[in-house]
Amino acid sequence: MGLAVCVGCGETKEGAFDVCDGCGLDPARGGTDRMLQARSLWLSERFFSERELVELGRKLSTGEPVAYDTGQLSRLVDELKTQKLPVISQASPGCSIVTWSLLGMLLALAAGLAYLYGTWKH
Repeated sequence: MGLAVCVGCGETKEGAFDVCDGCGLDPARGGTDRMLQARSLWLSERFFSERELVELGRKLSTGEPVAYDTGQLSRLVDELKTQKLPVISQASPGCSIVTWSLLGMLLALAAGLAYLYGTWKH
């Protein structure tokens, strides 16, 4: 995923949309706060080097202001509106509706082919 900095506390983390181990901020929460997500994405290796991210994280953790590029944030908000964000679920693992639907269609197809094969033989 790449290095990123938490916009809440300045802690470094593995990816822009990961939950912060330092303060618990979750930029991917429900996919509703696009500006939070844009700021989280902006403070990542996509836009800054590791050294720059460490410095930005230090500023955030000490309460120093970090200047966000408002034009870039606006573009990121527009980009995020058209992309599906990663779903990070606390639910237990299992098959999704899509998986069950595909399985159902495959079983129906297999049953239909078996029926056609059976009627063709007679």
